[in-house]
Amino acid sequence: METRAQAEGTTPLVSIIIDNFNYARFLRPAIDSALAQSYAPVEVVVVDDGSTDNSRDVISSYGDRVSAVFKPNGGHASAFNAGFRASHGSIVMFLDADDVLLPNAVEEVMRAWHPGVAKAQFVLAHVDADGRALGGTVPYSPAQMPDGDIRASILDAGGYVGVPTSGNAFARTVLDRLLPLPESQWHQAADTSLEIIAPFLGDVVSLRKTLGCYRIHESNHGMLGDELDSRKLRVKIVIDLQRESALSEFASRSGFAIPRNWAAREPAHLKYRLASLRVDPAHHPMMDDRRLRLMLTGLGSSWRNPGYNFRSKLLHTVWFPLAALLPQAAAAKIIKLGLIPGRRRGKTPATTAKQALSDL
Repeated sequence: METRAQAEGTTPLVSIIIDNFNYARFLRPAIDSALAQSYAPVEVVVVDDGSTDNSRDVISSYGDRVSAVFKPNGGHASAFNAGFRASHGSIVMFLDADDVLLPNAVEEVMRAWHPGVAKAQFVLAHVDADGRALGGTVPYSPAQMPDGDIRASILDAGGYVGVPTSGNAFARTVLDRLLPLPESQWHQAADTSLEIIAPFLGDVVSLRKTLGCYRIHESNHGMLGDELDSRKLRVKIVIDLQRESALSEFASRSGFAIPRNWAAREPAHLKYRLASLRVDPAHHPMMDDRRLRLMLTGLGSSWRNPGYNFRSKLLHTVWFPLAALLPQAAAAKIIKLGLIPGRRRGKTPATTAKQALSDL
């Protein structure tokens, strides 16, 4: 099927920028997946952010099939900035080096793309370090992914149901306004800044189908893993507050304002704060947080959030009181169930992820 651009006689160049730091063991499947896209033209830019493993050798083995950028270590935003400078596509996708795209990912994105789109997003299947399917997806409830002009909803709800780095495509005109990112602020999770601000520059398109794989492993910074990690909980809280600051700064420049304590309108953020307070209160980063206050705020935000369906609201109505009021050992079990929902429910057939990796 032709994309809209093809039907009009033009075929936009799509840039896939792979950011890598010491992920040589995963890097080849990521690069291969970018090169194997059914859509053309695609350029693949691979940024190595000062790796100390054999990543450089892996990248160099592709010769001129990829555009290689080798730079000193500077963090996530630094890699994004360098990759974007080296790219030329009118649509840009950032692919983490431990993730992969399905062969039809770009084709599906371009088929859905239309004038006025700021970003498109799609579902990623969970796989383990060896590429074995784990059964879940991110987001765990694709049906709740939004479409169109979602600015008012973001301001009201403290965010929206989105996807990490590898499940997004951005209009270059949007990234021209958002990059370069401040590298000292976004040493990791730079994608969160782009994903929260992009919808204020155009429409969002959500493809509620699996078009890539999100790898969960011991070095993964984005997932909590099978056991609660209080350090990762604290990192997620800080990243949410950085995201709030980035949106507030953009809003100020653009002539609008965001609500006070905007991040606390998102139930997921409140869940991280309550979990951190219960699991490791001595190191919790928010000194004024109290269990009952977080519980009540979380209940209210869950029922007001337009991105949550009735089932999700009921689950949060149960989760917040149990996580806040149960003894610590019992609360920890409830907290774990509430923070790893996708892997528990198994929304995607295992064959989807297996096939995605076996095709590479």
